[in-house]
Amino acid sequence: MILSRRSFIAGGAALAALPCRLEAQTAEDGFVVLTARAAEGRLMEADRPATKLESLSGQWPPPLLTAKQGEEFKVRFVNMLDRPMALHWYGVRGPSEMMSISVVPGEDNAFDCVFTPPDAGTFWLSPVADVSRQREMGLYALLEVAEKEPLPAFSDLPLTFDDWRLTDDGQIDAATFGNLEDAIGQGRLGNWFTVNGAYRPKIDIPQGLVRLRILNAANIRTMSILIKGADPLIIAEDGQPVPPRQLGTAGLVLAPGQRGDLLLAESEETLTLAVNLFEDVIEAAYLTRTGAAAEIVLPDNFALPPNPVTIAIDMTKARTVPFVIEGGEKGGMTGAIYAGEKLDLRALLEKGMAWAINGTAGLAAEPWESFTLGETVILDVNNRTKFDQPLHIHGHVWRVIEDLPTPFRDTVVVPAGAQVKLGFVADNPGRWGIQSTVAERADAGLLTSFEVGA
Repeated sequence: MILSRRSFIAGGAALAALPCRLEAQTAEDGFVVLTARAAEGRLMEADRPATKLESLSGQWPPPLLTAKQGEEFKVRFVNMLDRPMALHWYGVRGPSEMMSISVVPGEDNAFDCVFTPPDAGTFWLSPVADVSRQREMGLYALLEVAEKEPLPAFSDLPLTFDDWRLTDDGQIDAATFGNLEDAIGQGRLGNWFTVNGAYRPKIDIPQGLVRLRILNAANIRTMSILIKGADPLIIAEDGQPVPPRQLGTAGLVLAPGQRGDLLLAESEETLTLAVNLFEDVIEAAYLTRTGAAAEIVLPDNFALPPNPVTIAIDMTKARTVPFVIEGGEKGGMTGAIYAGEKLDLRALLEKGMAWAINGTAGLAAEPWESFTLGETVILDVNNRTKFDQPLHIHGHVWRVIEDLPTPFRDTVVVPAGAQVKLGFVADNPGRWGIQSTVAERADAGLLTSFEVGA
């Protein structure tokens, strides 16, 4: 294994690593152009070989996209790889025909994606098919949607945490893609960590208030992000504002695909970003203050403005629907429907399927369930597996009913063997998905769809 505490402490620090901001007006017609192609990045120390990767911009680190709440956002996707891409805007409540898209190879097959983000916040773009391989290769991007009304003078700092399964020569361990053990077990755990696609980067940040927009892009690993030298405020989770609270010593715990926004107060301290692996703590990046003091003071009642989310969960009118998760190692699943056919477990595994929702592995030809527009829905989630399950809902946000008034999020972790009620309002018409954010489980069947009538 490459990962060790010693290697993180003794290794040389990387140069500052910040994603390339792709601003609007990249093309003459106002589209941001993303061209997916092969890339190289230094995921390890400077004296180690560059890693062969793939990027939505053909550059490394992965691109950073910026939009504004309530304003049209236009992205043109060009796929210069040798296989199709199916991408999803995780957390964005836009129109269904634009939130999950397919882009086939070839410059002549460019796909124009146009939508107006209703919510401000931190979101991301990532594969929704062949997830294990394509996410691991680097095909993702962070999306910052600025608030419609100006906020106090924040500086934004995007921070994407990831782990990678690398070989001794610093390359992606491609031989283990499609590994059945990963599919039925924990998933593809990495052995090397990066922040913004670099090994232990040193990043300069200005004085004043700094908003850290943090994403966990790992295939499976849940990370607890620690900020040594400061106790920032948590101000948003999965793109949705929350009442500010101190981070404290527990850290910012993010399952794969989850995001958290932290607000750093002004200070002259050099900060260390660390990851609590629950059996060890490793240092992952360093933030150094530069420039003159800004002396910006937040008002006592500061909070991010709320997004236009339907917050009423009317239990008296809600429709409760069972949502049963089965499969995985020692999960007891004996079979499921796949591609319209009832198969036993051995036949499912032969087809790469190891998980099921309500007795069906993977997407069926027809939606699993249909809801009327504006209907209040309670998913009675029964996690019969031996693993915690981070579930993401497309095009909507939900909340844990038992823990009201918990804030709305687009991803909720359902503990192993637990039952949890998740409530949402079906207020976005179209066909949508509910999926695991663990890459290998989504590929191996932990994905379904529902429909919301117009």
